[in-house]
Amino acid sequence: MKKLIALLVLLSFASFACYNTYQVNVDTMKQLQTADGGNAKVVETKEGKNVEVTRSTRLFVRDVDSKRYMITPYNFKLTNSQLVASDRDYIFMLNSLAGGGDGEVDLLSTPKTVLLIGAGAAAVAGIIVVTVLTAGQKSFTVE
Repeated sequence: MKKLIALLVLLSFASFACYNTYQVNVDTMKQLQTADGGNAKVVETKEGKNVEVTRSTRLFVRDVDSKRYMITPYNFKLTNSQLVASDRDYIFMLNSLAGGGDGEVDLLSTPKTVLLIGAGAAAVAGIIVVTVLTAGQKSFTVE
C-alpha cells in the first residue's frame, strides 16, 4: 500500500515543470516559420543567449493586453502586417501583438523542475512523518 501511495504522489508531480522564458524579436520569429529541412534551429534571444528551437518547443506570442498565445514552431506565417497560425486558428495583426510580433520561447529548466518536485515530495513526507509521530496524542486540552 505504501508503494502505491508513493507512486501516486510521484505521478501527481509529473505534470509540474518549470520553464525558462526567452524573448526573441520579429526577425528571429521569421526564421522560425519554416524548418528548412531540419528539425531544429539555434536562434539568438534578445538576452544574447543561443537557444535551440525544435518542433516540440513551446513558442508564444503575447498581445498588447499581455495574454499569451501558443503557436507551433515551423507552422505559422509571419508577414509584414500579420501572423497566421492556421493549426491553432489564430490570425493576429502585428500591431495587436506586443513588440510588433516578438515571441517568447519556453525551455524546460531541469534544475528548477527537480527542485519543485523534490520540495513537494519533502512536504508530503514531512506531513506523513508528523502524522505518524503524533498519532494517538491529544492535540487539544480538555478541562
